[in-house]
Formats: sequence, structure tokens, C-alpha cells
Amino acid sequence: MKIFMTRNIKNHLTLAVALVIGLSSLTVYGQQHPSLDNYLFTPVSISPANAGMQQQDVVSLVDAQWVGIKGAPRTGIISADYRSLNGLGLNMTLVTDAVGPATTSYMGLSAAYHLPISEEATLSTGLRVSLGRSTVDFNNEFYFDLVDPNIYSVQGPMMANVDVGTTLNTKNFYAGVSFKNLNRAEIYKNNYTAQVLHVFGGHRMDVTKDWALTSSFLMTGTSNSPADLNMHAYVERSNTWGVGLHYSPADEMGMLFRVKPTDDWHLFYQYNFPLTELVYVTRTSHVVGVAFNVMQKVTSLTSPRYFL
Repeated sequence: MKIFMTRNIKNHLTLAVALVIGLSSLTVYGQQHPSLDNYLFTPVSISPANAGMQQQDVVSLVDAQWVGIKGAPRTGIISADYRSLNGLGLNMTLVTDAVGPATTSYMGLSAAYHLPISEEATLSTGLRVSLGRSTVDFNNEFYFDLVDPNIYSVQGPMMANVDVGTTLNTKNFYAGVSFKNLNRAEIYKNNYTAQVLHVFGGHRMDVTKDWALTSSFLMTGTSNSPADLNMHAYVERSNTWGVGLHYSPADEMGMLFRVKPTDDWHLFYQYNFPLTELVYVTRTSHVVGVAFNVMQKVTSLTSPRYFL
């Protein structure tokens, strides 16, 4: 059935575009996103203070949530990390996040300074600036007369956001807090990005000479949204391979695996099972990732082994 664009319909379309762009831009906080349930692989995603804390120079992952549902979230992330001997950490992250007809792409640049405050403790403080845009493609959702081709792909305005964070790292423990979207960038006509507060921490315990147990948590509070909690427990052997559990109450649970065949490469996979009504239409979400080094690592400065 063809729909002819009257002025009234165009007004409704404008409102629909605004809504979809708003939802797509907030999808980072609307569903279980890689920045929440996979922060062990990309720690800078929850706080710019973690710039330079990744174990590999480059981390790339693909997250396919709610497999079997048309228009379900699909996210791709690539994160490049660098840390100098004088305590400066830098990170560049590229993200593409698709939900239904809406796709949000953005780039984040993070800088952190890791200040030694004792022989075993470091205080890290970071700042991130991100720039992105949302696009809505109605080709697969609606049918229009070929009158105005511009209605098939609608771009929202450029959005710039600022995040800050700080983290205390010791040999066997870390704790931190971060605040995202300080400036609340406008998405589309009086719609603004949500502000997000992260509180996180973790502990590493050497069980034997070859085995270690790492536990962590991430609490997230988002404006006008319910609070979220993520917990991880991970068992690792000799920094070469490991297996763990992920649990987010009233959201999902799953398992994660990591293999590090060489010092410069490692692979990881995560499987999640929904704990909501989604279980009646889908039972799987998958994350696949790879991390590798592109330059020789310095030996006089190492990061805590909290992150994978």
C-alpha cells in the first residue's frame, strides 16, 4: 500500500524520526550494551580514566544481541590504546550501534594521567570527548511514493559529549567512578543525551602459582531509567586462558571465554541468556572479539591484571 506524503503525515514522520533518533542515541543505555556487560574487554568504555589500561593495543568486538529478533541491537567496537612511561594514557574508540532502522556512529578520544601515589597504588583521572551522529533508514520499515528520496535516509545533527572519570588502582584491587554526557548534547529538537553515572570496582586474588580469580562489579545509574548492575567472576590460568560468569539481575546472565595463544594476541567470546520476557522469542546474545598489539610493549610499566 502506497502512502502519499501530506503535510500532516510529514509532521508525524518528523516526530517519528525524532523519537527513533533519540532512542538510537540512547541505545547505549537502553539495552545491555557492550560498554556494560563487556567492560572487562574494553575498560575505557565505562571510564576515560582507563585509557591506557587495556592489555592489548587494539581491541575489536562485535555484539549481536537478541538473535532472531528483527531489528535487534548490533554493535561494533574498535578501540586503540596507548600508555607512555610517564603515566599518560590515550585511547581512540570507534563505535557503530544499530537498532531497527536507526544507526548511531561516533568516535571517542580519551586521555588519562596515571599518577603514582604510593609504591603499589595509582590514581588515574581521565577526560573523553566524543562526536557522533544518528541516521534513520526507513527503507525496510515503511513504503512511500518515490516523491522525495530524502525521506528514506534522515540524518540527525552532530552530537558532541564530554565524559570524566577517576580510578584508584592497587596491586590487587581497583575502584572508580565516572560521569558521562556532562553537557547533555541535543539529539533532535529538544531531545538530549542521557547523563550516566558509573560506579565500579574489582579484586584479583592469586589462588595458586598458576591460577587467579578476578571478580568485579559495575553499577550504572541513567537519568530517567532504572539502575543497572553487572557482576563478573573470572578464573584464569597463567595469563593464557580463562573462563568466567556474567550476571545482571533481571536482565541477563552468561559465560565468557578468553584464550591468549601469544603475548601479542588474544581471542574472546561471550554468550548471554536473557532473564526477561525476551526468553520467549530469543535465547541467545553473542559477543566475539579479538585483541592484539601493534608495537613492542614497554617492560618497566605494566597495567593491573583486572581487565582481560
